[in-house]
Amino acid sequence: MTFETALRVAVLTCGAYLTLLWTMHWALLAIGLAETRRRRREREVDDVDALTDSRFAPGVSILVPAYNESAGLPDAVRSLLAIEYPEFEVIVVNDGSTDDTLARLVDELGLVPVEASARDVVESEPVIGYYRSPSDRRLLVVDKLNGGKADGLNAGLNHSRYRYVCAVDADMVFARGSLARAMREIVRDPEVVGLTSYFENARDPAASLPDGIHFVGPDTRPLFAFQSFDYLRAFFGTRAGWARLNFMLCAAGAFQIWRRDLVEDLHGWSRTFTCEDIEFTFRVHQVLRQRGRPYKVACLPDCVGVTEGPDSMGKLVSQRERWQRVILETWWANKRMLFNPRYGTVGTLGMPFYLFSEILAPIFEILAVVTLVAGAAAGLVDWWEFGVLTLAITFGNSALTTGALLMQDLEGRTYRLSRVARFFALMPLELFVYRPFMGWARVKGTWGYLRGDKGWHKFERNVRTGAA
Repeated sequence: MTFETALRVAVLTCGAYLTLLWTMHWALLAIGLAETRRRRREREVDDVDALTDSRFAPGVSILVPAYNESAGLPDAVRSLLAIEYPEFEVIVVNDGSTDDTLARLVDELGLVPVEASARDVVESEPVIGYYRSPSDRRLLVVDKLNGGKADGLNAGLNHSRYRYVCAVDADMVFARGSLARAMREIVRDPEVVGLTSYFENARDPAASLPDGIHFVGPDTRPLFAFQSFDYLRAFFGTRAGWARLNFMLCAAGAFQIWRRDLVEDLHGWSRTFTCEDIEFTFRVHQVLRQRGRPYKVACLPDCVGVTEGPDSMGKLVSQRERWQRVILETWWANKRMLFNPRYGTVGTLGMPFYLFSEILAPIFEILAVVTLVAGAAAGLVDWWEFGVLTLAITFGNSALTTGALLMQDLEGRTYRLSRVARFFALMPLELFVYRPFMGWARVKGTWGYLRGDKGWHKFERNVRTGAA
């Protein structure tokens, strides 16, 4: 095979991969649009206040594991206590923080030491002490030795008393109606054992959702806008379709609701995996499919809050590198489900989707770059054709983002026209300004996984400026 022939084969291979990838994403986008429209029609006739005011609403234990989260944790806890829902508790687990997380929380919320006990259903690191708010008995703070996020969730599970547990991130600020919107789906459909929902990202979540009702945003600074594109595509362009086809493979760690008896039956969140959210979701599918039990893991289009997005490219690459590692780690641990009809759409659709869209992506990205450089060095690149192809890819990516943005607008209409226009202006730049760094993060994450890296590599929290 000549060098030129090898380059042609490489180009055709990359083209075939891109075509397959776009076909999958466009199919999921179309299915997600149908799902979002269905949810919207249901919402128009739903009376959320009926659940909010009902004394028969299922109780929810909200678990907040926190490690070195002094900057945002007080705002997160205040937003959780302001949630409009009949019966819930907030269990904050200080997971051996080395900064002033606990001291600041105690000071700002007026907490006092108390005596409490745990059920010890699942294993977790020892508890050092407990704190409560004299003015709000719904809040319990558990101070324990460090064991990681999953261990913190397990400690919270041991102290929970309601039928459902809602695991959230400590850097997120929540909408007042978030829990009622999520629980209405669970009340409506008893087969729903787990649920996640859409959330926004911003530099300072508390400034973006100051009253728990009105969202000030989205943040249109380029780095945050590009992250918003990712979130929009992930939830409206991907997860909505996953849920419709019953293979929702990742209940996001920032907001995930599960039946408590199921979590206890599966022995809590795994402490041996780098990230707890995707691994637990995979495990739910694997176990319940093996048992032949009917169930659903839902994903809602309702915006439940605002999470903190990295404010520098270095922080973002570190975050996305970890995401790539945990996808590889979890997928490989559950590889037996791939193309296995026993696991239904999870095995026949979900596992192949992750294989082609996430796991193989770094290989084809490297192949594309190497092919371009080698072809250019040999003078074999038709730059006119390359320019046309680049424009086509840019248009395709922007169209996917536009479709997800349309679904968000149909659901909430929270974006002002000026910010939407800013989004449209930034979309064509994503391929050139943002995607190369995300490609590097995937390559870095793949290499880290192959080396056995299981570190969290948590990025330093943003300086809270009060500007959205």
